[in-house]
Amino acid sequence: MANSVPYDSRELIEAERPPWPLRLYRWLVHQWRPYLGWGVFLTCMALAALPATALRVNDWLNLGGAQMVLELTGPLAVAVVWALWGWRRERSSFTAEAQRTQRPASSGLRVPRDFAVTLFRWLLLLVLGPLVVSQLLIGWMPGPATLWQAAVTRNGYLVVSQVSAEWSAFIVRVALWWGGVQAGGAAQDNLVFGATGGLILWLVGSLVGWLARYTRQGYAAATPALWLLGVLLLYSSGGKYLLVTGLALTILLQLLLDHDALSRRWERLGLDYSSGLFVDRVITVFGAAALVLTLATVMPNLYFRPLVMRYYEAMAPFNEGVEAFLERLFPDVRATSRLRGGGIGGGLPNEFLLQGGPSISGVEVMRVRTNESSIYIAPYEEAPPPGHYMRGGTLADYDGKGWSNSRETTRIEVEADQRWQTGELWGRKFVVQSVILEMPSTILYAAPEPVEVSTDARLDRRAPDDLVALWSRERSYTVVSAVPAVNEEMLRSLPAWDEDHPLPEGYERHLALPESVTERTRALTAEVIAGQPTMYDKAAAIESYLRQYEYDLSVQPPPATVEDVADYFLFDLQRGYCDYYATAFVVMARLAGLPTRFATGFAVGSWNPIEGVWVITEAEAHSWPEVYFPQVGWIAFEPTAGRPTLARIASPQANLSAGSATAPLPAPAPPEVPARWNWQMLFWLLPLGLAVWGLWVLAGQWRSRRTDPWQALLQWGRRAGRPMSEGETVLEYGAGLAEFVLNRWPREPDAGRIVAREVRGLSSAVSTMRYGPASNKPAAAQQIAAHWERIRHYLAGGW
Repeated sequence: MANSVPYDSRELIEAERPPWPLRLYRWLVHQWRPYLGWGVFLTCMALAALPATALRVNDWLNLGGAQMVLELTGPLAVAVVWALWGWRRERSSFTAEAQRTQRPASSGLRVPRDFAVTLFRWLLLLVLGPLVVSQLLIGWMPGPATLWQAAVTRNGYLVVSQVSAEWSAFIVRVALWWGGVQAGGAAQDNLVFGATGGLILWLVGSLVGWLARYTRQGYAAATPALWLLGVLLLYSSGGKYLLVTGLALTILLQLLLDHDALSRRWERLGLDYSSGLFVDRVITVFGAAALVLTLATVMPNLYFRPLVMRYYEAMAPFNEGVEAFLERLFPDVRATSRLRGGGIGGGLPNEFLLQGGPSISGVEVMRVRTNESSIYIAPYEEAPPPGHYMRGGTLADYDGKGWSNSRETTRIEVEADQRWQTGELWGRKFVVQSVILEMPSTILYAAPEPVEVSTDARLDRRAPDDLVALWSRERSYTVVSAVPAVNEEMLRSLPAWDEDHPLPEGYERHLALPESVTERTRALTAEVIAGQPTMYDKAAAIESYLRQYEYDLSVQPPPATVEDVADYFLFDLQRGYCDYYATAFVVMARLAGLPTRFATGFAVGSWNPIEGVWVITEAEAHSWPEVYFPQVGWIAFEPTAGRPTLARIASPQANLSAGSATAPLPAPAPPEVPARWNWQMLFWLLPLGLAVWGLWVLAGQWRSRRTDPWQALLQWGRRAGRPMSEGETVLEYGAGLAEFVLNRWPREPDAGRIVAREVRGLSSAVSTMRYGPASNKPAAAQQIAAHWERIRHYLAGGW
C-alpha cells in the first residue's frame, strides 16, 4: 500500500483565502466603516460637492487651482463632522441627553449636557473651516523640510516667521480688495473669491453632514446643498443635469437612512428581513423617478402665465441688486440671472458698451430647425439651408454712452398662433423655425421679422412695424417670420423717404442723435456717402467703410472722459467688436437720413447635418444695425469685420421696381385640423392611469384595514390551496397554513419564515380573542392588528 500524504486542512484554507489586497480592502472597509455606513457618508460628500461643480460647469471664473480647492471643501467638511461627532458611532444623543442636566435644580438654570457639547463641536467646526480653506489656498502650514530644519536648529522662530509671512500677504490682499469694494467696485481677486466661496461651501458641507446624523432624514440633510446649487444655477446658463443629480442623491440618501432605521427597528423587534430588500426599494423608487422625469421631459410646460410673469417682475429688482452687488465684489464673475426680464437679449444694461468686451464661450444656447431645405450640390454633398440671425430685441435711443429703450412702448398680449402683423409684407418670404432654448431667457428669439408664435407671449413695440421684443417663459416654441427676400437691385430701386413717401409717424426717433455726436463724425459720414444716389447705396457705403476696421474682442472699455462711443471707435480706438461697429453704423446712417435701429441677438451658428439643426452657442452673441426701407420694412446690414457679409437673394414672388408695388406674399397654408386622437394623448393617459391606479391601491388598503384579519387569512388560504378543514381548530389551521407556506415557496425562505411566523402569531391571537379570558382580549385584539399589518403586504404581493 502506497504511502499517503496526510491531509492538511490548513493548506486548503490557505488556498481558498483571497489575495492580500482584497483582504486589506475588506479589513479597511470593515474597520473604518463610518457611522450610518459608507453609503450615507459618501452620498453626503457627493451632495456637498455639487455646488462647486456648478461653478466649474458654468465657468464663473478661471480659478485654476482654487477650483479644486472649492470642490474639496464641502466633502472635507462632511468628513470633519463625522470625526467630531463620532466616526463609528454616535457619541451622544441630544434627545436622550436632554433629559439629564449637569446643573443642580437649585441653580434655576437647566442646560442639557449634550447641548453644550454640540455647541462646542460647532464652534470648533467653524474655527476649522477658515484654517482648512486657507491652508488649501495659500499653504500657510510649514512643510516637513521647514519643521525638520527648525527642530535641528532649535529655531522655532523659523516656523513662526513663515506662517506669519503667508498670513500677512493674504491679509494685505483682502484689505486691498475690501478697500476697492468700499470705493464702489473692487478689482477681481480670485484668491478672495476662493476664500469666500470656500467658507460658504464649508458651512454647507457641515450642515449636510450634521443634519444627516441628527435628523436621519435625507431630504432635510440635502436641503442646504440643493438650495445653494439652485441659487448658483439660477445665475448660470448651464448645468441643469446637476440639479437632477442632486435630486437623485437626495432620494438615495433618504433611502439609505430610512432603510437603516427600518433595519434597526426590525432587529430590535427580532424580525427577519431579506438583505435584498434595499435593492428592491432602490429599483422601485428610482424606476418611478425615471418615469416621472420622462413624463416631465415630453409633456408641455404648463403654468399660469400672468402669475409667473408677475412673480418674475416682482423679483427683477431684487435680482438686479444681487447682480450689482456681486459685480461690485467680483467684477469678472460671469453670472446671469434667469430671473432677468427687463432687458433685451437677457438683460443688457443701458450702457453696455462701457462694460468691456463680451465674454465668449462655446456653451450651447439654442438649437434651431427650419422649414427650409438643404441644397444638394454634389453626390453625397449638400449645402446647409439659408441661415438667419436670431434677433432678441431692438434698441432705439442712443445717448452717446450706450443704447436703451427709454421712451414708452406699446405692450400687447398675443395668444398662441395669433398673427399680430396684419399689414402687407412686401418683398418678404415666410420662414418657420422650431427653437429650443438651452439658456435661461425671457426673450423669444426669431429671425426678423417674427409675425406669429406657437405660445402665448407679450409683445413690446414702438409702432406696428417696429418690434422691440417678444417675451415669454417658454423654452421650446415654433415661430413664423417674414424674412427679407430681395436682392441689391431691388433695394436700390426703392424710393427714399421724402414728401412723396413720408416716414411713418413715430419713426423719427430712428433719426434722433444726441449732442455728443462730433463734427468730425458728421464730416466723415458726408465723405463716405458722397455720390451715393439711393438709400441702399448709402447704407452699403457705410457698411463697407466700417468693415475696414480691425475686429478685436479684447478692447478695453472707453475712458470715463469719452463723450461719444461712436466717435471714440471711429477715430481713437479704430478696432473693436460688434457693439462698436453697430453703434457707429447707426450714428452714421442716421446722419445720412436713414432711419436705423440697433438690434441684438445671435448670429447664424453652425449647421449640424446629422440632426438637421442650426446649433448656436454663446460665441455667436451679436449686434447689428437695421435700416427701415419703404415697402419692405427693416433690412439688416453687417458692418462687423469679423462676420461674413449678408447674402441678399430675391424670392421668386418678389418683383419690386421703382414706383411699383407687388402683391404681398401669401400667408402660410393653415395647419391641418388635428384629429380627435393622436399619439401625444398617450402622454396624458399615462399620468391619468397612474392616478387611477394610485386611487385603486389606496382604496384596496382602506378595504384591507376594514376587513376582519382572520376572515381575510381564510380567504387567502382557500385561494392558495390550503383551506380550513372541517373540525380543524384555529391553532391547528394556523400551524398547518404556516407549514404549507414553508413547503410551497422554498425559493424564498426568508419571506416564507416571516409569513409562517406571522400566521402562527395571528392564529394564536385569534384563539385567545375567541376562547381566552376577558382580561386578555384587548391585548389579543392589538396583536391581531399588528400581525395582520405585518403580513398583509406579503399576501397582497403574490403570497
